[in-house]
Amino acid sequence: MVIKKADILKGINDPEEIMIESLGDTLWLRPLSNKELDILDEIEAKGMKSYETNSKSRGRVQGETVAKGKLDIRLATVNGAKARDMKIQMSLDNPKGEEWTLEEIGMLHRDVTDELIEKINELSGISVTTAEIDKFPEDE
Repeated sequence: MVIKKADILKGINDPEEIMIESLGDTLWLRPLSNKELDILDEIEAKGMKSYETNSKSRGRVQGETVAKGKLDIRLATVNGAKARDMKIQMSLDNPKGEEWTLEEIGMLHRDVTDELIEKINELSGISVTTAEIDKFPEDE
């Protein structure tokens, strides 16, 4: 049997009741779509002014990559917080949940927002596993 487009897209609007340990109770959260995640990534990236990489040879060293970038720390922090709060708001915005404003989300304790982001990422298919962390190359 071939899966239908409607069945694939249904999951985005199908919230799940998720236990939030830091609240001691459950909330209805929905996964975010690829488009929603792209919008949030774009908001976060606004703190990055410019980033350049050049691969070139210097003397005997071949394939050396030189990178430089400009980062507005204040803007990156503000945009990171905005994207975090919007991610939570988007996930809570579902048929089984209550409506939340960005101001209300901004008033939550950090442990609650951290846990909500972790759960939303898992629902949206973007969680990082321990195996992936273990495979990440380290500086030598």
